[in-house]
Amino acid sequence: MKRMIVLLLVLATGAHAQNVYTLEEARRDALERSRDVRIASIDVAGAEEGITAARARRLPSVDVSAGYTHVSETGGIDFQLPGLPPRSIRFGDGNIWETAITAHVPLFTGFRLSAMQDLSELNREVAEESLAGTRTAVRHRVAFIYRRAQLAERSRRIYDEQLSWLQVQFGMLRSMLAEGQVLPYDTLLLSSRMSALRVERRNARTEYENAIEDLREITRQDLVGITLSDDIEVDPGIPAQRETASLLETAEQNRSDLQILSHQREMAQLRIRSEQGSMYPTVAAFASYRYGKPGVDQVANEWMDYYTAGISLEWNLWSWGGDASKVQQQRYGLQRIEEEYARRRDAVRASINRIRNEMDVLDDTRRMLDDQIRQERTKQRLLQARFREGVATATEVVDAETALTTARLRREQADIQYAMKITELAAAIGWNE
Repeated sequence: MKRMIVLLLVLATGAHAQNVYTLEEARRDALERSRDVRIASIDVAGAEEGITAARARRLPSVDVSAGYTHVSETGGIDFQLPGLPPRSIRFGDGNIWETAITAHVPLFTGFRLSAMQDLSELNREVAEESLAGTRTAVRHRVAFIYRRAQLAERSRRIYDEQLSWLQVQFGMLRSMLAEGQVLPYDTLLLSSRMSALRVERRNARTEYENAIEDLREITRQDLVGITLSDDIEVDPGIPAQRETASLLETAEQNRSDLQILSHQREMAQLRIRSEQGSMYPTVAAFASYRYGKPGVDQVANEWMDYYTAGISLEWNLWSWGGDASKVQQQRYGLQRIEEEYARRRDAVRASINRIRNEMDVLDDTRRMLDDQIRQERTKQRLLQARFREGVATATEVVDAETALTTARLRREQADIQYAMKITELAAAIGWNE
């Protein structure tokens, strides 16, 4: 029988361990199933096709054509010789048939086509950077939601502990009230405190359920029956202790939005180059093999094959300043990107400073709360001893327990909030290692 009980306990412990849903598991599920990640992946695939299309515009193209044309009048010569009847000779046919295979090769386009290909390749880099940024954002979002759920669950546990303690005290007070040792006010105060705790416990439970629902939405997993890990350790690789300048440099290297702005700066320069290409001539070569009737021999008027080949040059000499305006428009776009990059960089620096200040405050708060918990616990024990001796009142004991619970709750909150700030700092610098 004892062996059976031990076996059941082991199986129950193993089942419980299997139901623990860790933060890394949540991150993995989110990265595999997030629709945001899938959308960003589709954008990368689309950008790859854009490169293929841009490259194709620089390569020779081959076209096949066929046509039929009816001409109401054809050319001819009228003869009228003395002593002979008039005679007419007509050239060609009113029905013209033509088939052709034509090859077209761009020789020089004012660097427009090369700029467009480079632009497409940069667009792919932007899409890939956006995908990386989306994955990083999903990881940090999952961490925030997970910590939020942990905070709510830990708060609920503390409320449960205090409610259990207060229920025991409430039973003792009712017995003492029957014996006339305490006043009805003492039991009323304790009952009110228990009602308030039940409300706070319910709010914590609701916050936990909402966080689980958000986690279910982003991971697309059925989380019924799971429990979250109690571990609140953060990734030790996050460089939280570096100076602001070093963190800002890391942000410039890792943040997807700053990297995208850098790519957009290069893309704007390529657009300027592309628009400047309209000021240069366009040279192209073509060759065509044709088969039709009447072909080039209008007199014979028969099906025949022939070819054409040549070089074309197009050069716009005057457009009322339209081409120069397009170039200037792209330059204004480049200036705007430069200003946006500087603005975003300043915002990141301010965010890093703000998070570091809040982390310092939370670090000091945790140390002070540790001291306060020791003091409140000592105070509670003293008041309980005095209450048993009839020196302290039940109200004083309840107040001491409430103060201890509040300090413990704030200490738990400070731990998880500090972990949240670490995650927030990692998101601010684009850390994803």
